[in-house]
Amino acid sequence: MRLQQALHPNVIKRLQRMVFLGTYIPKESDTHFFIQCLSPVPKTIQEAVGTLKPIFSGLYANKHNQRVFSSVPEHEMEQFLLVFRLKYGNKSLSAEIIRTEKRTNKGEYRIIPVPQLQKGQTRDVFERKLEKGYVSFLLMKYPNDFDMPELLICEGRLYGKLALKSTFSPAMYVEQKQQVRFIEADQLKSWIEVNMDDQLYFVSQDTYDSLLKQIEENGKKLSSVIVQEKIRANATEEKERLFLQAVKHHAYENDLFFEESDIYNFHVCVKTNPVTIVGGIPGIGKSQLVQAYGAALGLRHGKELLWVSCSPAFQDAQDILGYLHPNGTYMESDTGVVRTMLDAAAHPEQLYMIVFDEMNISHIEHWFTSFLSLLELETSKRILSLYAPDDKERAVPPQVQIGDNIIFVGTVNFDETTKELSDRLLDRVNVVSLKKLPFREALHARGSKQKGSLSITATEFRGKWTQHHQALSVFTEEELELLDALHETLQAHDASKGVSFRVASAIAAYLDNMPKDESNVPFIPREEAIDLQIKQRILTKIRGMDSAVSVFLSEDNRKGKSLLHIFQSPFAKEVSDFVHSIEYLQQKARELELYGYAK
Repeated sequence: MRLQQALHPNVIKRLQRMVFLGTYIPKESDTHFFIQCLSPVPKTIQEAVGTLKPIFSGLYANKHNQRVFSSVPEHEMEQFLLVFRLKYGNKSLSAEIIRTEKRTNKGEYRIIPVPQLQKGQTRDVFERKLEKGYVSFLLMKYPNDFDMPELLICEGRLYGKLALKSTFSPAMYVEQKQQVRFIEADQLKSWIEVNMDDQLYFVSQDTYDSLLKQIEENGKKLSSVIVQEKIRANATEEKERLFLQAVKHHAYENDLFFEESDIYNFHVCVKTNPVTIVGGIPGIGKSQLVQAYGAALGLRHGKELLWVSCSPAFQDAQDILGYLHPNGTYMESDTGVVRTMLDAAAHPEQLYMIVFDEMNISHIEHWFTSFLSLLELETSKRILSLYAPDDKERAVPPQVQIGDNIIFVGTVNFDETTKELSDRLLDRVNVVSLKKLPFREALHARGSKQKGSLSITATEFRGKWTQHHQALSVFTEEELELLDALHETLQAHDASKGVSFRVASAIAAYLDNMPKDESNVPFIPREEAIDLQIKQRILTKIRGMDSAVSVFLSEDNRKGKSLLHIFQSPFAKEVSDFVHSIEYLQQKARELELYGYAK
C-alpha cells in the first residue's frame, strides 16, 4: 500500500512491535492479497494511509505469507482471522501474516495489553505500581502510538478505570489518578478471540464493552498495602528541561548514542555532587558526553571548560596545582587548574568545569587529596592553600576559594593499566557507568530539537535547579529499611564498609532533584533512581579477593544473608526491582569466578 506521506523513523522502529488483526478479502491479483484491518490502527498510520479503516495488501512472495497460504487453501482463508504485522519500505506498507486463527469474524476488535513483569516479579508488585501512581511499567507490544488502554490483564485479573500516561519510553506507562479497579478474570479464555504470546489479547468490541461495564459495576479497589511515596511536587524549571534537550542534541550531533536515562543520571549527579566520575568500556564516549554537557552549558573549551589529560606521573597536588620555587616565584602547573579556579573565584555567577580525563591512570588520592575533604565543607570554608602566605606580592595568591560554580568531573577506565578507586574516594562521588545503545536502535535515534547552548548561571545550576531538604525526610520507610539492611550486612562482614550518613544524604539529594516533565513525571522513575544510586554510591566498594567479597555475592542460602538476598527479598521489592544493582553484583560474581578478584 502506497502511503500519502512518509513515516517518521521512530514510528518505523515502533512498527516492529505492533500487531494487527484482520480478515482476508478475495480480490483478483497474481502478486498481492488483501486484508481488512479489524483492530485499532495508530493515528500516524491512518494519516499516512489516508483512511480510518485501511485495507492493507501483502505480497504472496513473502516467505512468511507463502508458508500461510501453503497450509490454508485460499478459498478457505475467509474463515480465518489473520494476525499480521506491517513492513515499511519505499514509502509503502506491506502486510506480513504472523499466524491464523479459525474464528468467526465478529466485526471490530479491541486490544487488551499485558504488563511485562521482571523475572521473579509477582502480580502484587504490579498492583503496588498501579496503586502508587507515577511508577512506570512496560507494555512491550503496545507502543504509545495506540490510544491509552482502558483495560489491562495481569495474572488472572482484569484492571480498569485506568488513567495511564506514556513516558519518555514508547512502551512505558504510568498510572496517574490511582482509581484503578479490578475483577477476577475467571472467564479469560471465553473472552479472548486471539492470544498474542500472552503479551496482548484481541477481544471483540461487544466483549470489550461488556468488560468495561463489569469493571464499573463490580470492580474492587486495590488494597492499600504500602505507605505512599514521599515524591515531592517541586516543579522542574522549564530551562532545565530545555538544557537536557540541548545535551541530547549535542550528543546525537556528534554521533554519541546513550540511553536517555544515562544523560539524566549524569546530570543529576553533577548538579547535586561536587565531583562526578564517568566510567564505561573504551570508546563508548565518556569524554564526548562530558564535552556535550559542557557545550550545552555554553562553556568554551580552554576557557570555562578546562580539560586536564591525566598522566601516570601525577603523584601529589603540586603536579596539578604548582609549587613555590625557592626563588620566591609561584610556578603554576601546566594543567591550568589554578588559573581556572582563580577565574572562577573572580566570576562567581559564571559556571566552570574542570575535567580530569583518564583520572585513574595514576593513584587519584595522591594528587586529588587536597580537594576531597574541602569539597565537603560549606562553600565559604572551601579555601585551598597553595603556599604559606608571606609579605611578598605574587601573581598567584596564597589561597583560592573553590566555589559552587566549579563542576569537577573525572573519566575513568577499568583495565590493567589503571589504578583502583579507594573507598575514601568512592564514598564521596557517583561513578556513572555508561551503557552502549544497541546499534539498531542507534540507527534510528534522532537528536532533540533544542539546538545550541543556553546561558546558565551558577545560581540557576546550584540554586534554582537544586532542592535542599533534610536528608532522611526524603526517604520512605521502606527505603530507609533497605538502607539499614544493606548497612548491617556490609558491617557484619567488613567493619570498614557500610552506608554512612554522607552516602545517605547524597542519595537523598539525588532522589529529591530528579527533573520532571510537564506532567510532573520524573525523567527517571523513583524505583530506578534509587537502584542507580545504590549501585553508584554503595556497591562500587564491593571489590577485592574472593575471601573478602564472595560472602556479599553468594546466592547460596546456606552461606548466610548476602546483598543479593536483600535485593531479591520481598521487602526490597516494595522499593524497586533493583535490576541495575543485581546485574552489577552478578558481574562482580563472574569476575570472582574468572579471576579470583572483583575489580
